[in-house]
Amino acid sequence: MRARPRRRDSLWIAFGLAAFAAVLAATQVTWRLDRFVYDLALSWGSRPAPPQITVIAIDDASLSAIGRWPWPRAVHATLLERLVAARPKAVALDLVLSEADPDPRQDALLALAMQHAAPVVVPLAWVALGGAAPRWLAPTPTLAAAAQLASAEAAVDEDGVLRSAFLQVGDTQARLPHVAVALLQAAGEAVHPAIRVQAPAASAAGWQRSDRLLIRYGGPPGHVTRLSYVDVLRGAVSADQLRDRYLLVGMTAQGLGDTLATPVNAAHSAMPGVEVLAQTLHMLRSGNGLRAPSPGALAALWALLVGLGVLAMVRLGQRAALLSALGAAAGVLAASVAALQAGWWLAPMPAVAAALLAYPLWSWHRLELAVRGLDDEIRRLDDDTPQMPGPVLSRGAIGGRLKRLHAAAALLRSARRYLADVLESLPTATLVADQQHRVLMANAQAAVLFEAGAAAELEGLDLRRLLQEFMTDEPQDWAQVLAALTPGGPALSLQARLADQGDYVVQLSAAELAGDRRVLVSVADVAPVKRAERQREEALAFVSHDLRSPASAILLLTDAALARGSVPADWLPQVRGLAAHSLELSEAFVRYAQADMVAPQPTPVDLPALLDEATVALRPQAEAAGVTLALEVSSGNAQATLDRALVARALANLVSNAIRHSPRCGRVLLRAGTEAGTVLFEVTDDGPGLSAEQQLALTRADNGLRSGHAEGVGLGLRFVQRVARRHGGDLQWWPRNATQAGGFALRLKTADSGNP
Repeated sequence: MRARPRRRDSLWIAFGLAAFAAVLAATQVTWRLDRFVYDLALSWGSRPAPPQITVIAIDDASLSAIGRWPWPRAVHATLLERLVAARPKAVALDLVLSEADPDPRQDALLALAMQHAAPVVVPLAWVALGGAAPRWLAPTPTLAAAAQLASAEAAVDEDGVLRSAFLQVGDTQARLPHVAVALLQAAGEAVHPAIRVQAPAASAAGWQRSDRLLIRYGGPPGHVTRLSYVDVLRGAVSADQLRDRYLLVGMTAQGLGDTLATPVNAAHSAMPGVEVLAQTLHMLRSGNGLRAPSPGALAALWALLVGLGVLAMVRLGQRAALLSALGAAAGVLAASVAALQAGWWLAPMPAVAAALLAYPLWSWHRLELAVRGLDDEIRRLDDDTPQMPGPVLSRGAIGGRLKRLHAAAALLRSARRYLADVLESLPTATLVADQQHRVLMANAQAAVLFEAGAAAELEGLDLRRLLQEFMTDEPQDWAQVLAALTPGGPALSLQARLADQGDYVVQLSAAELAGDRRVLVSVADVAPVKRAERQREEALAFVSHDLRSPASAILLLTDAALARGSVPADWLPQVRGLAAHSLELSEAFVRYAQADMVAPQPTPVDLPALLDEATVALRPQAEAAGVTLALEVSSGNAQATLDRALVARALANLVSNAIRHSPRCGRVLLRAGTEAGTVLFEVTDDGPGLSAEQQLALTRADNGLRSGHAEGVGLGLRFVQRVARRHGGDLQWWPRNATQAGGFALRLKTADSGNP
């Protein structure tokens, strides 16, 4: 329900800005800024000089050579006679010929030269005096009959810059084409089809100016090829430079006044009117002109784009809104410049103004929504916590809102600190996740469990991926398990394991907070409990199996002796052997239990002395069994930091086990060596080695799992395993084969290598 008004407001903003852009485009209010962009874009880059178009310039050199202006019309007649041999396409005399020369022979001479030369076009100006209808400033009848008349109106904009031209000017009796159009017609050519020219309606009455086109200038003043008037008059210019060309005779000298401001002037002087005619002629011939949509079409285009842009900005969010608004304004400018280079002029400022206005308007709207939401939340907070200090809200009371917001924030911070303290005080690793299963909070125990540097590093992680690290007896789909939790429903407990870390109980539950579902996960380390259970099972197995067997045999022999009334002599050694075996098993079990309970006491140890200590009591056993016992220490460092007592007992167990299982005349070798903070002990013998069942039992025992009964692989080897783990090492074994004897390898890390 909250989102629906927001979407409606966004639509209203988009509609309003679209209408704003449309009004600006239709009324052309921003014409000054638009034309600034137009002039700047049009002045970038230049094109090759117009081919087959040459300006015969009445320049300063010509004035110096011929004399002050105006010249006698016989001079112009002489110029035209010079042009007869060159056979140009057409000639334009961009001169004021509206008044008759005081000497009628001058006009007759010029008219005769016009008739001899190529088709000559004479541009006319018009005036409207005293509110009367406009009229042409026509030349004398003699000159008018010898030349083609055309319009040369300078259609400057309000800022005095010439950007366009009217191709048809006049009334129904005397409608004249533009000079460039007349030149094309005189040369037998037509306006390029890409330039759209519309003929005026025949019924149109009054003075008409139609077919307005934007002039696409090819470069700054001087861009068109120029020849000095005096050079052509003297014959210094070859006929090849004039043949088959459009020749435009006009003034370029400073001070004659026939100059215009154009978009491409820039740092140059004003452009002569004759060069404007030349550039217009080139545009009409080449078709490389500019088109501009009607104000209505441009208004519709900008309205559509602005509306879509505002809706896109709303969807992008607050952080990207400013960048998107600025980017849209820059994009419109860039698109307008690119369109101008492609031949279309799209006035950009209406859309730019709307884009720049979009962000403050949208921000104001969001601020209003935020204030409304803040008022609603403060009122709800007043209802829930009447004791919260602060003034009563009133319309426009910003100070009261801020005080209440400060009080609410203080209350929220206090509650969050309390919740964080409670979470940290829990003895188990605890995580809180949202309904998307992203971790919101975690305590230090959770950071240690999941090997994170701090609890904050877990925030934002996917709870499902964290739970996937746990191994359970039955594979769990954690996403489905979390989705099935309901607020107020029963908690779910699962027994799980983490690789190389032990056993855990994972408890999952769900709760509702501020209308949102939260998932709580508690992970309790039950490795000590599991270890105690395994030790209890081992003790029971030892008592029930290993100790019961010799004790039962002693009872049977004792009962038999009592029944007979006498004790045979050979029974006493048996009873003594059974009792000694029971004592040996009891001591082995005690040592086995102490290997985990008593902390190691590392001391510097001499390896040869350690090997002697471990085997000194076993030499009689080896001699009685007919087994050779050999010791060997590899070259290198013969010192190590180990728990002397535990390691000596472990080595004695391995050697004793090897002696018992070696055949007579066999050989048992105990070898020791050091390498990179590690000590390696190897015991090899000629015995059969461990069976597959014993290997499996020892492997399970090494992983901390049940292995059947305690004597399954012998408490001696189990004791060696524990000593290896206490020293950060391991116990490995390999079977006997045709090339090598079987044996065990005990690898231990020394205390000075970082072993705890």
